[in-house]
Amino acid sequence: MQEIRTDSEFRLVGTGTGRDGRRRYEAESKRSLARACLQPGASLAGMALKHGVNANLLRKWVVAYQLAPDVPAAPDAAPLS
Repeated sequence: MQEIRTDSEFRLVGTGTGRDGRRRYEAESKRSLARACLQPGASLAGMALKHGVNANLLRKWVVAYQLAPDVPAAPDAAPLS
């Protein structure tokens, strides 16, 4: 069973800024923030504000995390029909 952490335990780690002004973040840091957003009661918009990223960008990270082949499916998720 995986330990549930609060969002205060996450730290988004930047790897630098490109010439275009876009910030780059570590992949594991993005995955852990996406995992935190999927916890029951978590607010994606609140997490984005707290960590200084755009909510739309965080939504993309969450969707990418959910579509990754190594991510286990939620046990209570009903199949789409």
